[in-house]
Amino acid sequence: MATKSTPEQQQTNSKTTAPEYVVGLGASAGGLEALQDFFKAVPHNTGLAFVVIQHLSPDFKSMMDELLARYTKLPIRITTDGMQVEPDTIYLIPPRKNLTIFHGKLLLEDQGARNGLNLPIDLFFKSLALDYGKKAIGVVLSGTGSDGSLGTRAIKEAGGMVMAQDERTAKFDGMPRSAIKTGLVDYILPPGKMPQAIVDYIKHPFVHSSDDEGFLIPGSGDTLSKVLMTLRDHTGTDFSYYKENTIIRRLERRVSINRLNNLDDYLKFLTENEKEKDILYRELLIGVTRFFRDEEAFNLLFNQLSDSLLSLNPRSLRVWSVGCSTGEEMYSLAMMFSEAIEQKRLNTEVKIFATDIDKRSLEVAGQGLYPESMVSDVEAPLLAKYFSRRENGYQVNENIRKMVIFATHNVLKDPPFSKLDLVVCRNLLIYLKPESQDKVISSFYMSLKTRGLLFLGSSESLGTHADAFDVVSSKHKIYTKRPGYQLANFLDLDISRKHSLNALSSREPRRKGQTNDVILSRILENFVPPSIVIDENLNVLQVINDINPYLSLRTGKFSQNLSGLVSPELQMIINNVVRRIKKGSQKVVFEGVKIKKEDLSLIFDIVGYHLMSDDEVHHFLISFIHNTLDNYKKDDQDVVNLEDQYQNRLTELQHELQFTKENLQATIEELETSNEELQASNEELIASNEELQSTNEELQSVNEELYTVNSEYQKKIEELIQLNNDVNNLLNNTNVGALYLDNKLCIRKFTPNLSDITNLLDNDIGRPVFHITGVNLYPEFFDHIRQVQKNLQVIESEKKLSDGKLYLVRISPYRTDFHAVDGILVTLVNISILEAERRKLQLTTTRLNDALELGNMAWWEWDIPSGKVYMHEKKATMLGYSLEEFPTDVYEICKLIHPDDYEQTMQHMRDYFAGKVPAYDIAYRIRTKDGDYKIYHDRGGVVEWSSDGKPLRLIGLVIDITRLKAPNE
Repeated sequence: MATKSTPEQQQTNSKTTAPEYVVGLGASAGGLEALQDFFKAVPHNTGLAFVVIQHLSPDFKSMMDELLARYTKLPIRITTDGMQVEPDTIYLIPPRKNLTIFHGKLLLEDQGARNGLNLPIDLFFKSLALDYGKKAIGVVLSGTGSDGSLGTRAIKEAGGMVMAQDERTAKFDGMPRSAIKTGLVDYILPPGKMPQAIVDYIKHPFVHSSDDEGFLIPGSGDTLSKVLMTLRDHTGTDFSYYKENTIIRRLERRVSINRLNNLDDYLKFLTENEKEKDILYRELLIGVTRFFRDEEAFNLLFNQLSDSLLSLNPRSLRVWSVGCSTGEEMYSLAMMFSEAIEQKRLNTEVKIFATDIDKRSLEVAGQGLYPESMVSDVEAPLLAKYFSRRENGYQVNENIRKMVIFATHNVLKDPPFSKLDLVVCRNLLIYLKPESQDKVISSFYMSLKTRGLLFLGSSESLGTHADAFDVVSSKHKIYTKRPGYQLANFLDLDISRKHSLNALSSREPRRKGQTNDVILSRILENFVPPSIVIDENLNVLQVINDINPYLSLRTGKFSQNLSGLVSPELQMIINNVVRRIKKGSQKVVFEGVKIKKEDLSLIFDIVGYHLMSDDEVHHFLISFIHNTLDNYKKDDQDVVNLEDQYQNRLTELQHELQFTKENLQATIEELETSNEELQASNEELIASNEELQSTNEELQSVNEELYTVNSEYQKKIEELIQLNNDVNNLLNNTNVGALYLDNKLCIRKFTPNLSDITNLLDNDIGRPVFHITGVNLYPEFFDHIRQVQKNLQVIESEKKLSDGKLYLVRISPYRTDFHAVDGILVTLVNISILEAERRKLQLTTTRLNDALELGNMAWWEWDIPSGKVYMHEKKATMLGYSLEEFPTDVYEICKLIHPDDYEQTMQHMRDYFAGKVPAYDIAYRIRTKDGDYKIYHDRGGVVEWSSDGKPLRLIGLVIDITRLKAPNE
């Protein structure tokens, strides 16, 4: 049989129930007003727990609990270590502490226990994301700096929801603006509108549902395809290669945040709203990254680089960072390479190709400028070495940024990079379908050199290509390319379509223009030596015959400019040819040009011709002719002897070099002197800059804390002013005269009512009270003041003053909140009217008591809910009891009724409550203290009823009628 819990047990159970959602509120300077507006609008019984994280001064006793208590009825608690969060409760962080949450418990640690910047909001948001996942809600309110931005990323990665205060309503917009710039904030609202938005969000069925498979119902697949097509048309990115569950979870959030009912409604909303398309695009491309994410994995990769890639002392290393997002991880790689190369004292050039499909993220990465919160994971030595302090945060130094080449790149469609030593792709594959993952892994295999490294995310795997790589660390997902592996399905997803298009094009009949082009090409091949046609900017427009012996392709990005296709010596000669033709020559010949390519030495002539198209655009024909050929005519004035040119040029360069050396020597001597002075000045400036930087950071932190303290004090002052006005109005309107004396018994303050009693004036403030003569007080007044000052005992007396009125005079010590004595307080209350009323009341009471005594009567009152009976003393004494002996419980009193009269009396009471009789009016026998019985005539009625019609209070009169009649007569 189930037992019903007591009210105490129910209350205990409700308190220990863990909240389904926890809301973390981060605030700094200007956050007091925002928090007050927020909690003023929080509804009751939401089931939410609220944790407020502030930037507090270590030595400041916060009054936030008192200040917030005026705006909310929710209980407010100062957090203690290990406190369990409960629903509908507000928790405040104490000073000098950082706060985290683990398994629903709030854990405290001292500030400074962690290395780097102290960012309490980020710290709590990260722990909240890990502990509550998609049930985590982060709110970033007014404050300076960027605390909260990293936490915003963590909550979004876990599937939670993030709000930021509208910058226009924030006194300090640094923190909200930094959070909004991440592109991950779901709501941007004034604080007063946030609570309702949170309640609407958590009550939405797509959020409240515990089904992780999403809300899509059968038949909605076409709608999902239309959503992805709309997004593809807007952004150019096809998300159909992403896992469907991932897309569904993101769509669930957008449907719930926009308060729509289903996916069809959202499709209509998306089609009509350009802003929502951008938001959904960023939602699907959540770039959750940070510097040295997963530190153990980076340490292992660092060791692997030193042991394998750098052990052979290579001249260059090529790295591909896939899905680099805003660049934190990519710059972590650059710093890691720089450290490793410096340790081994190598001269290795590192090129990191950083790619992503999100252009906004690439812009952030290209600038390399990050707020303070973003670099909190970078150790202090690396921060000082590779970053420069800027007004808005820290910027990656130029020498690191030069190592990186940024490019917009779709790893599923665009061709991969080649001859790579390392590919880093972390937490991208987890969003892709299995077949897309296989394609990407295949492209990585083709891109890597033999024994090249592949670095994946902690939740990713090689899938069907596990045999293509050797495992370096299965825990940290680091692999090396295994040579000889045959890729079975490394084909473009659209390759079949391309083949079919090629086949169709091959069947089309050639047009007349195409035939002429073929004929012209055959004539050029037979009668023109190997040549190229270039424009004025040296861009190659046409290639005739085989020019491979004279050109060479360089590694890296392909360029059609001639400067990237020929050797520097050959480029100099071609530039000379073009320059001479521009000056008026129609044809220029350079004889005896020698180049060495591989093991062959080639000797040939370079001939340049001037061409001009119909639109007067200048083109040039550059031909490469072996000396054995005699199929072109040389004009002496156009022939340039290369040896003579070299000799003349060498002589000119020698003269210029000598002149430059002399000037350089003089300049060096001057610079050395200046450099020594500048070096000394620079060292002093560096030292001063470091000190100023440290001082500036401390002042910034102190400024935030002082603003928070000032806001609280300002609020407290307003409350004190209001309280002082309330007290003054109370004293002035209750006709109480008050005189305040300090410890020296000088007048500190008095109320206007006291001026009506005495002759005190405003200019008497500050004078000793004993100097005031002629006051209309009683003779012992000053003696009583001295006595209270000495004994600290209150003296209260009724005195008739010179105006003929009776006053209650009370002289007492004036005590502060800490019970310290700070003077004397004298109050005078006119009780003349009260005295007359008291005498009148005493007379009335005396007459009533006399009447009750003479009539053997007593009054009684029954409080029905409690069962207690309150009575006149006569009711007990008539039965031989004292008032203290007589029972006060109604059931105990009823036990004194004669057994033969008991049921009749109870039935009469029930009939009265049921409305069957007009009044409770009955006589019954009741037992006296000595065991006899007396006859009571009891009459009464209900004077108070509950809202549902139940009696609450019964008042009556009992009369001893023993001498008048016998019972039942």
